[in-house]
Amino acid sequence: MASGKISTKWTLGDLADFEALLSQGKAEQGGRRIYRESIAPHLERDLSEGQRRSQGLRLWLEAKRDSEGAVGRKLESSLGLAGLLGRVVGAVLGLGIVRGLLHSSPVGDGERAYNIWIFLGTTIGIQWVILLSGLIGWFFLRKSNRLSWSQELVGYFGRKLSGSRVSGVWHQLLATRSDGYGSVLGWRLAAISQFCAIWLNLGMVIGFLFCLFFLEVNFYWESTLADLSQQQLLKVTDWLSLPWSWLGEYWRPGESGVQLTSVEALRSSSGDGFTNQIWMRFFALTILVWGMFPRVVLYVISVVRERGALKKLDFQESRHRSLWREMAKVERKVVKTSQADGVVLLDVGGAGVQLESVRPFMLQNMRVNPEVIYQTGVLDASKEEEALAAMKTAELGVVMVVEGWSLSGPQMKRNYEKVRSTIGEKKPIRFLVVGTVKGELLSEVNEEEINEWIKFVDSLRDPSAEVIKWEAAS
Repeated sequence: MASGKISTKWTLGDLADFEALLSQGKAEQGGRRIYRESIAPHLERDLSEGQRRSQGLRLWLEAKRDSEGAVGRKLESSLGLAGLLGRVVGAVLGLGIVRGLLHSSPVGDGERAYNIWIFLGTTIGIQWVILLSGLIGWFFLRKSNRLSWSQELVGYFGRKLSGSRVSGVWHQLLATRSDGYGSVLGWRLAAISQFCAIWLNLGMVIGFLFCLFFLEVNFYWESTLADLSQQQLLKVTDWLSLPWSWLGEYWRPGESGVQLTSVEALRSSSGDGFTNQIWMRFFALTILVWGMFPRVVLYVISVVRERGALKKLDFQESRHRSLWREMAKVERKVVKTSQADGVVLLDVGGAGVQLESVRPFMLQNMRVNPEVIYQTGVLDASKEEEALAAMKTAELGVVMVVEGWSLSGPQMKRNYEKVRSTIGEKKPIRFLVVGTVKGELLSEVNEEEINEWIKFVDSLRDPSAEVIKWEAAS
């Protein structure tokens, strides 16, 4: 690993590389060594367990991944290329739209003209219909694994450009979109689609100004397509120009501008160049303010949300917890080693666990030194109250001793929730799983049972909850 300060921030490319390494099935090889040499020395102090895991896995990735042909760089570059193509297509489409709306003037004389209603409906109206439908769709789809149509479109080209190597990672990112870290990809696709829409609006503005500078263009609003009045157009233009109305009458058509663009007024004159300039300013600002500005806002929101999603990575999927559990198996946070060191030991279900039966293992492997063992999940109310009172003063969290065969999901979850609500969200809860309890003798839990406990604890999605297998002293 390179010397100097090591970045612990995640990017979308990092996530792709991380998933690619996990999919190879050899992620845990050398994990202990990497933890000792490349992770533990660089972990910041006073981190929550979730932050500790996020930072530690990022350091593991830095030490593990191959710098040549990284999947993350391939994904980032393919999305960048898809975005570039989208911007080009958007700009060309914008130019084509405004050029296509230009047709022969209704007053003849070889001039060309824009119908004001059709221009507004095509450049702004259709955009807002698409925008609102997209926002409504996002509202209903935001908690699912589905993407919007614009995200799907960008994603389709991104996958095509990236090749088959990224395909598996792509689907893995989306598979954990709602409650894992795949939302990072969703927000990246949203940002790219909005940036393309920005260029669409820029293309329309540039194409519109070019048409006015190089061609004889008039504006009119009367049409056989709909029975729309002069007063209706005046209300629409006044409303659209509200954001810049403070600039003065030269930036909004007003009543005179609407009157002078009726077909009858155009036929009685050769066209008013001053009025056309006002309409030019109005249309350019309308596209910029009502077409492009919302896209800029959505683009900024998407970028901010992507960064926020990266900062909130919890790595609570089973494959993430399993990797971290294996690496940090005996690298527990150093705690006080006095007789009463602030950890509360609970005998869940009243199995009769003796303190001296588990103390040596806890001292050596968990680096905690409980003074008393309390019982919970029993019918004796006084013992429950005693355990509850102890948990309220548990500075360093709770260790719950459980028998491997005794896992009852609903009941154990209620026990967990009671403990968590008592000690708060950040203090650790550790499930110390033993086989069976026979007086002072404990047996080791078998692999099938410990795997069930791992699945149960992983399903809690609590970064400060962990499973530890009790092992007899060798």
